Amino acid sequence: MFTKLLKQEWRATRGILGLLCLVSLIAAVLGGGSMRFLVGMSQETEEMEGIIVLCAMILACAIIAIAVCCAASVFLMIWRFYRSRFTDEGYLTFTLPVSTHQNLLSGLVNSTVCVILTALTAMICMAALLMLGFSGMKEFWAELWKEFPQLLEMLREAFGAEEWKLLGMMLLNLAVSLVGGLVILMLAVTIGSMIARKHKLLAAVGTYFGISMVMSFVESALMVGSVNSSDTGPAIVSDFFSGTVLLTLAFAVGGYFLMYFLIEKKLNLN
Repeated sequence: MFTKLLKQEWRATRGILGLLCLVSLIAAVLGGGSMRFLVGMSQETEEMEGIIVLCAMILACAIIAIAVCCAASVFLMIWRFYRSRFTDEGYLTFTLPVSTHQNLLSGLVNSTVCVILTALTAMICMAALLMLGFSGMKEFWAELWKEFPQLLEMLREAFGAEEWKLLGMMLLNLAVSLVGGLVILMLAVTIGSMIARKHKLLAAVGTYFGISMVMSFVESALMVGSVNSSDTGPAIVSDFFSGTVLLTLAFAVGGYFLMYFLIEKKLNLN
């Protein structure tokens, strides 16, 4: 039944997810073409001022559109969670022959996959935009490729033996932050939907900012502790990443089980 829940969640979100990815791709092509024109323009004349302004606006709008599509995927996943659990549709969702864990995990897994796919699409689109924009500058790419080994060597000298460890901790921190952030958003929606009768989304926003303030305070204290307990830059970054991963994981696990308790014991479907 859990597999069927995942399929249903995917069917409900794949259309809008595909639309967001398509918009990002179109924006990358338009932005890259505009950037290519601006970079390849040999001289500026009065007749070209209007075209230059138009291309600059298209480039800025393309970058904003890609960023908005990435952020919109998170909003739409949370909106899907709210609509399918705490509106009239929730009466059907919570009466399915599945456990509360399966119900929550299906939404969390689907949201995580959709956000990751949208984020990867956004990164690919930004890379394509830059490559298309600088496609006419062969000297630039040749010089960049020539200097790339030196940049890597500078990073090795700066971080020493910690470079791969820091990279791994950074990727782990990114993954845990993604899942933890979705859990906190889902928890805020759950609490907001239960404490408010009319303005549920407004209550959810207030709850999310309250939780975020607590997390920011704890992270700031963690950063101060990392600076005071370590002597070198790499050690400070390593300690901070390690502490952030554990902190985010603790908030995510605690938030998930609090959300489970609220839905299992406090949710009133009548």
